[in-house]
Amino acid sequence: MPIVNVSWNTKADSNQKKELMNFITDAIHETTNTKKELVYVFFRDYDDTDVSNPDCPVVQINWTAQPARNPESKAELIKRIQGKVSEYPNVNGERVVVIITDVPLDSAGVGGVTRAVGLA
Repeated sequence: MPIVNVSWNTKADSNQKKELMNFITDAIHETTNTKKELVYVFFRDYDDTDVSNPDCPVVQINWTAQPARNPESKAELIKRIQGKVSEYPNVNGERVVVIITDVPLDSAGVGGVTRAVGLA
């Protein structure tokens, strides 16, 4: 259940945001075989005055640690997301930040059931 938070000050309309949501969802699915319906993407838009590095979007992915979410798939995912986010106006591609956090299975849950139990 990847939870993806995109924080930026990029002026994007709802269609552009939807395109990026779909891209991120597809990239996670293709690199880790995660079901698309389990990927959640959220946008946080900031004004230039609220960000110390306005040309530097941050994409944070929190997900439960699983074998398919290995260093190779993470590297590929980081590269793909950086490339896509870099296409947006006023984004410095060299400064796009992608952070992936692995959460232990017993520290996350869906429907009141930890992933440690839900995946067993």
